[in-house]
Amino acid sequence: MTGAGYLVRRELAVPAGDAWLGEREREVQAGLHVAARRRSWRLGRWTAKAALAAWLGTAPAEAEVLAAPDGAPEAWAGEERLPVTLSLSHRAGLALAACAAPGTLLGADTEVIEPRSPAFLGEWLTPDERAALPRIAPGHPADVGANAVWTAKEAAAKARREGLRLDLLAARATLAPAAGLRWAPAEVAWPDAPAVHGWWRRHDGHVLTVVTGDRAGPPRPLT
Repeated sequence: MTGAGYLVRRELAVPAGDAWLGEREREVQAGLHVAARRRSWRLGRWTAKAALAAWLGTAPAEAEVLAAPDGAPEAWAGEERLPVTLSLSHRAGLALAACAAPGTLLGADTEVIEPRSPAFLGEWLTPDERAALPRIAPGHPADVGANAVWTAKEAAAKARREGLRLDLLAARATLAPAAGLRWAPAEVAWPDAPAVHGWWRRHDGHVLTVVTGDRAGPPRPLT
């Protein structure tokens, strides 16, 4: 496949038991002692594996999703890395997984639509970004725009495989208004790196953002 694909799953879709987890994944899970964190992690792994199977046509039964040294998710079958770039996000009972060809710049992020405090906005959004919030989701509370901008910045940081190690206030996110539940363009410019381009939308009480290194069309749903 070309471009990027995405898949969204809810927590109720995750099977009971651990038979679908690989040995290394079960070792990771054993270190997650907070129940909510463990449930969210399981949701992310289940969603990522379903996305991999759809993207690759089929995924090896032993496929595992493991964190690279920089924290980015990678797909492995035994000691062989699978030919896919993977990005993953999970929040408040919903997970988003995105797939692209190997070597593709890719980042995905989701957030529940919730109020953001003035302190949060001041710490993470620039004055221009805060001024643009009412225009990002016309007819909806500014909470939609605030969380959309935040997901764009986080997705862009994931695409650089840096995450919150980067100064996200230094990034400049520009989001086109989204009509209904359609994807709308997004761009995140960096002072020290090329801009990344992507798409954002609302989905079931959340916002989703998927960014890549080019101006390809919206990510395709994986089924």
